[in-house]
Amino acid sequence: MVIPAHQEAAVLGRCLAALLDGPLTLDVVVVANACTDATAQVARDHGVRVIETPTPGKAHALNLGDQACTTFPRAYVDADVLLPQACLAACLVALQGPAHVVAPALTVDLAKASRGVRAWYRVWTALPYITDDLIGSGVYVLSEAGRARFASFPEATGDDTFVRRLFAPPERASVRGVSFTVFPPQTLRTLVRVKSRVAAGNAEQGAARSSSVQALRHRPDLWRDVPVYVAVTLLARVRGRRSARSGTIAWFRDETSR
Repeated sequence: MVIPAHQEAAVLGRCLAALLDGPLTLDVVVVANACTDATAQVARDHGVRVIETPTPGKAHALNLGDQACTTFPRAYVDADVLLPQACLAACLVALQGPAHVVAPALTVDLAKASRGVRAWYRVWTALPYITDDLIGSGVYVLSEAGRARFASFPEATGDDTFVRRLFAPPERASVRGVSFTVFPPQTLRTLVRVKSRVAAGNAEQGAARSSSVQALRHRPDLWRDVPVYVAVTLLARVRGRRSARSGTIAWFRDETSR
């Protein structure tokens, strides 16, 4: 398992505690990239392997972790998510079928989010991309054959988008009955900045991620939230595409969820 971690001392312990709580023996490699906080020490305190590098960038960290890992299936986990070991175990079982990449369902912790952020996520989590075929957003697991599809992670924004595009629909699966938790931005302004970077990454890779709300025409309970979702998404796309065209995609770190 590879966990890239840049300045994640505040949340890495939560992630590792959940992953290590269970009967599985896991080979966990935390790659602390360009950290000036206690990220590496938090990882060592939990008894996992640690690689420290002064070079920033998630792709670089993923590739370093890959080089250190020897076991399959192999999970790639963001340091700020909560992935129970039982959830990971269900993913390993799912890889015994035809799929080469799997991910658990997603739960969004909205306890501290503003009203606008809650509205956006109510719509987003009801879209087919999330409900039918989620791969990424913080967790995905590859079989050995799946990992053989590419040599290394490219220096593009959005590793989950890169991985998802390598597999046809029958080769990827969302594991039902289990979920991991993400902690979203607490304010709309921060949400726009985060989603702008996602949109920039999609534009950079030529990926068109569908977010059509037409799929929600039979969900009148969500109609009042749709304007917020559309406004945030369109603004993020405009900013993201502008960044991609200029070649100046900046890393933005959401501190409100930490």
